[in-house]
Amino acid sequence: MTGRRLLRTLVSTAVIGALLAGCAGKTPEAPVKPKLENSVTPKPLQVGQLQGYGQEQQLALALVSHYLGAPLYRVSNPMQISRDYRIGGAMKSPNGNQAVILFRALDDTQRWAMVTLSVQPGAVMNAFDVVRNGQPGYALVLKNARICTVEGADNPPVWGGSGWAFSQTGPGRFECSGQTKGSLYQSYSGMPGMMGAYAESGDTVLYDERWPLLQAVANGMAALFPNLQVPKIR
Repeated sequence: MTGRRLLRTLVSTAVIGALLAGCAGKTPEAPVKPKLENSVTPKPLQVGQLQGYGQEQQLALALVSHYLGAPLYRVSNPMQISRDYRIGGAMKSPNGNQAVILFRALDDTQRWAMVTLSVQPGAVMNAFDVVRNGQPGYALVLKNARICTVEGADNPPVWGGSGWAFSQTGPGRFECSGQTKGSLYQSYSGMPGMMGAYAESGDTVLYDERWPLLQAVANGMAALFPNLQVPKIR
């Protein structure tokens, strides 16, 4: 082998060795994880009649089940109500804009729980498909409406002419939607803020991953409050 050929062979060997060393020392790149999307899309909402025993009672039980099983709330009343109370009667205001559904303590002590509903003139209810961190869910947004659960009252309220008068000695613990300060949602949930322009401060926003339960709530609200508007989406 001539000197020139030997030199070319040595150079080629060195280049190949360097390339192999570079490939061996390179750390494989981790695959890029797809970004989880958030989205809110208006959903057509058809409301129907609730079947069976009392519409007020069915609505109250659907709301308790919703708050109890939905993933993002920070509430305690629904657990207490489902465990320690049985459904009772219902009362409606003379103007038809407010209702109270009562629960009586199972131990027959003088303890009451209740679901209170207020749907004022001009109230509107809309439904939405929601994707939160890639997880599909649903929301109802009610404007000019408020829903409260109450636990531990010593007496039911009475109508006071312009609103319900709750017991002064033991009104119970209230957990209410539609608050302008604070929220029934966990701080990490992003709700109701992720609803964006579809929800304003003071609106009632119900989020759940179970649409049939929200549909039952929508049916009950529309049946109990004929003044509640449900816009048609085409």
